[in-house]
Amino acid sequence: MTGKLKRVFTYIESTDKFDAIDEVISKCTIFDELEDKEKFIRAVHRREKIQSTGIGHGVAIAHGKLSHLDRCRIALGYSDDGIIFDEHYPDPVHLVFVIASSQSRQAEYIHAVSNILSWVHDDSFRKDFSEKRHTRQIKAFLEILIRQEFLPRLIL
Repeated sequence: MTGKLKRVFTYIESTDKFDAIDEVISKCTIFDELEDKEKFIRAVHRREKIQSTGIGHGVAIAHGKLSHLDRCRIALGYSDDGIIFDEHYPDPVHLVFVIASSQSRQAEYIHAVSNILSWVHDDSFRKDFSEKRHTRQIKAFLEILIRQEFLPRLIL
């Protein structure tokens, strides 16, 4: 990524899932470079209304598609209290990823999601995040997020 460093991580104060998603999008400057941020917000909300993007284990991967996007943009919000994303799965979500992608970048999107999942499925990773421990694995993941180059989790 060139130019000014973009913010890709924030703490979430909202308790409503749509407000939390909006908070991640508004606080993380990685989305400021989108041509139409309001259109992106509507796309993410529309997708979330079709089916919850909560995937279990306290993680959600909200996403929206925009045409003519040159690459995926990904940010992460963390909620101390947790947010209920789906009434059928009352497991509170603490890690809220938001992804902007394009239909023409589907392979890149799938690659990023797959690699994010390789990290968040690890219990110790989620525990370190919830305890705000600055372990090597948390630092490594945040570096990957900053670079927007998603790599699978390796044993650290």
